[in-house]
Amino acid sequence: MILDFERPIKELEERISELQRLAGESEELLAEISRLEEALDAARRRIFSNLSPYQRVQVARHPDRPNFRAYLEALVEDFYELAGDRLYGDDPAVRGGFARLLGHKVVLIGHDKGADVKSRVEGNFGMAHPEGYRKVKRLYGLAARFGLPVVTLVDTPGAFAGRGAEQRGQAWAISDDLMALARSPVPVVSVVIGEGGSGGALAMCAADYVGMLENSYLSVIAPEACASIIFRDPGWAAEAAEALKLTARDLKEHGIVDEVLPEPLGGAHREPNAAIEAVGVALGRVLSGLGEMDPKTIRDSRHERYRRIGTHAGG
Repeated sequence: MILDFERPIKELEERISELQRLAGESEELLAEISRLEEALDAARRRIFSNLSPYQRVQVARHPDRPNFRAYLEALVEDFYELAGDRLYGDDPAVRGGFARLLGHKVVLIGHDKGADVKSRVEGNFGMAHPEGYRKVKRLYGLAARFGLPVVTLVDTPGAFAGRGAEQRGQAWAISDDLMALARSPVPVVSVVIGEGGSGGALAMCAADYVGMLENSYLSVIAPEACASIIFRDPGWAAEAAEALKLTARDLKEHGIVDEVLPEPLGGAHREPNAAIEAVGVALGRVLSGLGEMDPKTIRDSRHERYRRIGTHAGG
């Protein structure tokens, strides 16, 4: 999949590939290839150093972006997955269980968008149902019981908003998750690896540490939906994305996230291993830095963290 603003890059790559096939020993063609490679590098830097908020949203949604499964395979050993909410059923849109993450024992939870058409449909493209969020609450409870840190990887357009989800208590399930996080006696570490849509993301990132990959986003509403409501036209999504201040850098500036994690030039879908490594380094550092804190100190610190968000100095 090529995004619209990536087309100049794609055209240069195709031209270089064609010349490499034809070049042989031709010094003239080899010189042209060298010139085009310099132009390609300059184009990548120019385009990806100046992405608009909505372009970053498009990068966050790229189907080749590394998802929960990729992080699981690269960073985790001994993953013991747990399924079901003990009330209605299981939801493959969100997965979790006990894990050894970079040598640390944790409860790991993440949205799973799937890796192919079949798994994406089965997982509803990462849009969890109430049973998914009740499973999440169950995992929060197990982490508290066994004194294990919670690590969440957030990547969802938002919780599923269909009739059935509402009938089964979607809003109640998400609010229960938020209450469980507020009361959790163990550290909660979260990284937004792609999309962070609405309450579906908030139910897993009201944490003590929140990191975001630089081309991910976190927002109360998708830009298209916001444009439909505010401007009465989804075609104004780019303007809505600008107004929402949903990029990682915007959120870092406002104290909502703690760290912006670097992506390879061109986005995580270009070099998945490098993006996964950046997330792994951050998680390893944060988990290693967790000291021995009593539950009251953890909860009080978390409470103060969220009290500070949105405050402004001055008279």
